[in-house]
Amino acid sequence: MNESFPTCPAPDAEAVGPPLVHVKRADIQHLFPPMAVDFNPSKAFFIKLGEGGKWEENCIKTGNTLRFGFNAAPHEGCLKREWDVVGETLKQAGYKKIKDTIRQIECFYHSDESVLWVTFYADRLWWCFSKPRVTLLPDKSKTRFVIGKWQSTDLIGKPLYLNQLSGKLLRVQRYQGTICAVIEFDYLLQKLKGVVRADVRAAQKALTELEQSIEIIIRDLTPKDFEILIDLIFRQAGWQRAGILGGPQKTLDLELLSPITSERFGVQIKAEADLVDFETYKASFHNMQDFDCFYFAFHTPKGGLEQAKETKRVKLLRPRQIAHLVTKYGLADWVIAKAG
Repeated sequence: MNESFPTCPAPDAEAVGPPLVHVKRADIQHLFPPMAVDFNPSKAFFIKLGEGGKWEENCIKTGNTLRFGFNAAPHEGCLKREWDVVGETLKQAGYKKIKDTIRQIECFYHSDESVLWVTFYADRLWWCFSKPRVTLLPDKSKTRFVIGKWQSTDLIGKPLYLNQLSGKLLRVQRYQGTICAVIEFDYLLQKLKGVVRADVRAAQKALTELEQSIEIIIRDLTPKDFEILIDLIFRQAGWQRAGILGGPQKTLDLELLSPITSERFGVQIKAEADLVDFETYKASFHNMQDFDCFYFAFHTPKGGLEQAKETKRVKLLRPRQIAHLVTKYGLADWVIAKAG
């Protein structure tokens, strides 16, 4: 590997992240304080829960523990920080990187309750704080109990999905040891606190304003242009058109097929529509059992249409949703050109 990953800092090494600020015990025990003001871990360590993740499910789902191997390391010597003895034992057991191994052992045995522990399991980032006591198990592995339980959401309650995290943080998964310091410490705290960077907030605001403008423009599209737009949206989403756009059918404007699942969708497209229009088409859809789902798309609602009730098979595609899909699938230029 070309990249190098930090081991845990040595006892006299400078800690990664801000100066040591102990987390209030009450806040740690509750784990979800109303505000993130007092959520100030001193540092963060990534821990690999067993070779190939073999302890992940037990530690996270049932045990609420950290678990650590290095079975040859003498438990009492690790507790007493007798690193010369520990090192010699490890050397005799065939370990090669003795210094780095001892640093990882020291992290596990002597990190206090202010240390944040993170790992990755089931497509999420998981985090916890841990009680300091280390227990030796019969198989010579060691555990520490988690304070509260492992969490996979931020302090606001938003899931920490891996596909929504920076690759700079995720690359710590490639560390070949068991425990290492999290270099992207500030970013990790931002994610756990639910803090959004100023430049990201600005981009989100600009995107929202674009969608709002697109929604206004869409309302001015002709019925034919609106049909083409809905067709483009579904095709950009990966659906294949199985029927001619518009055409002689009275009930459907689009018949779509999923190339992966072979599901069939029907779409009725109305530039302007009211509740009576929707209820009429919904009744027609009820008798068309060869379709898995139907969409009723419109850009200008009238006569109570906004209060229409969807069903499991019949969905409304509203102007706000359409504007979002236009930006999502790169069709904003097309819409703007039509309006211009």
